Amino acid sequence: MWTNKSKKLQIPIMNLSSKKSANNLNLNDLDLFELDRRTRKTKIVATLGPASVDKIRELMLAGVNVFRMNFSHITDYSAQIPIIREIRRVSKELKISVAILGDLCGPKIRNNGFKDRDSIPLQKGQILQLKASTELGDENTICMNTPQIIRQLEPEHRVLLDDGNISLRVLKRISEDTLEIEVLAGTELKARKGINVPDIRVDIPALTEKDKRDAKFIWEQRLDFIALSFVQRRQDVQDLIDLMAQFRKDEEEKKKIYPPLGIPVDSLNDYDYDFLMEEINLSKEWRPMVVSKIEKPQALDEIDDIIEVSDAIMVARGDLGVECQLEKVPIVQKDLIRKVNGAEKPVITATQMLESMITNPVPTRAEVSDVANAVYDGTDAVMLSGECAAGAYPIESVKMMSSICRCAEENINYMAKVELDLIEKTGINARRKIPSPFIDAIADSAVTAAEEANASAVIVYTDTGDTCHMIAKRTRSLKIIAITSNSHVYRKLTVLHAVHPILVNFSKKTVNSYQQGYSDDIKNNNNQIMVSLLNQLNVNHDLLNTDAVLARTENEIMKRHPTWLNVGDKVVICAGYHELLPGLCNTVKLSFFGDAIRTEKSKSYWKENEYN
Repeated sequence: MWTNKSKKLQIPIMNLSSKKSANNLNLNDLDLFELDRRTRKTKIVATLGPASVDKIRELMLAGVNVFRMNFSHITDYSAQIPIIREIRRVSKELKISVAILGDLCGPKIRNNGFKDRDSIPLQKGQILQLKASTELGDENTICMNTPQIIRQLEPEHRVLLDDGNISLRVLKRISEDTLEIEVLAGTELKARKGINVPDIRVDIPALTEKDKRDAKFIWEQRLDFIALSFVQRRQDVQDLIDLMAQFRKDEEEKKKIYPPLGIPVDSLNDYDYDFLMEEINLSKEWRPMVVSKIEKPQALDEIDDIIEVSDAIMVARGDLGVECQLEKVPIVQKDLIRKVNGAEKPVITATQMLESMITNPVPTRAEVSDVANAVYDGTDAVMLSGECAAGAYPIESVKMMSSICRCAEENINYMAKVELDLIEKTGINARRKIPSPFIDAIADSAVTAAEEANASAVIVYTDTGDTCHMIAKRTRSLKIIAITSNSHVYRKLTVLHAVHPILVNFSKKTVNSYQQGYSDDIKNNNNQIMVSLLNQLNVNHDLLNTDAVLARTENEIMKRHPTWLNVGDKVVICAGYHELLPGLCNTVKLSFFGDAIRTEKSKSYWKENEYN
């Protein structure tokens, strides 16, 4: 351990130079990073793949907050269901809120390949043809099965292949489907390499037929986030939202045939009990949060409108770095993060953050600085792609990312600058639908009160997550504990900076699998499952009074996360509009942690001794 005496902060030094395989790590090793998991505010998104799909538990303990499922590589849906269930199961077992993000592939534009060869050589100054065709190319012709692009390209437009490693320039049009092009840079072009055309707005829908099938699966499995690729305009995002509205309409029709959930009794064995219990309390407005991936320069022309209609934004620096000038990517990243924070929505920074850890046990110094700078920019989350999906050190990558973020957050001077940036709103948030006329005032008051009182945390009661979003976007230094009884809100809040969600039931009479338990006979018998579900629908949920709600909250925090707060710590308690908790609606309250439990005990004592 190295001690920074000026701040009295102990920072763990990672010793991974031994190239110890992730397969050999045990949970005792991971316990060394409990400090990072407990105090880190920036969230980590990790991509599942061959290298990590069997390490879900270890990755959660190492610090993963959101698992990304990349549907570019997913065709067999049946193989994904056990993975989703395992994430939910381990998350429940560890009492850690972990969300799942389904990332749609989008339209991938590629060359068709070549006749009798795997590749063709290209030299600077070489003249050849670019053709819209289903045929294979040759040494003088590159073919692509996207005629819309060929028809849109004009002389002097650039065509980039293989992630920008090969650069071409359009010289002239030969026919409607054929262009003459010149090689500006490049050596060898292999089959099925990606094609980018940065100088035009591509007239292709962001949602392909595969994307629509994938979106349906994401909807049916109730994943928490859905990422949309190839976003160029507001309508691209709206198309996905409209598609999910149709999914909801279709489900409502099924419920008329198979009440109460729209699921045939014979198919109940395909679902687990906890999943069905969540389904009972599913809000009519529920849908996966739409994360718009900004990877096309054309999206920047309509960025305010895209942010307004999206639920979150991902700064996808991979394709963005191909289509924009590389030197402009850092500026775009900073501007995007500032805009999204001003709109009070989550923002994720992605691509090549610890790229060298795909093959190496430690990152480069430049990568460490890149992650830290994303934290200083004000990002809510940072993302690992190939490092976790296909790398040799997936767990080490997560631990390193967690350690970098936490150490960056400890730098008060830089984080103070981020706080100042958050005060300046972009104007986009003025166009959003305000869930409550008091929500902005409540968020401002809660943050101001917490800072003035030097509170240890802000405790937010939320039924939709809106109030929590507002508070999280007004501070980078405060710990925010989000209390909700909605499991979907519990998971979607996971991506927000500094927010630690807790799932709490506020009913006097609690009927669920966690407290009552259920036997294997019930789990394996469709009729008994249906009876149990119907009973759950008919339960009269008498809610606790306000004092009892506060007491239960304190008890749950102490029981599940005893290191978060100490009895006597100053806290700010707040809530916007909350249908289940009318006594806490539109409230900001300053308190000492533990007072509510003492109050409830006192009330019980005086009731027992009232006539003595």
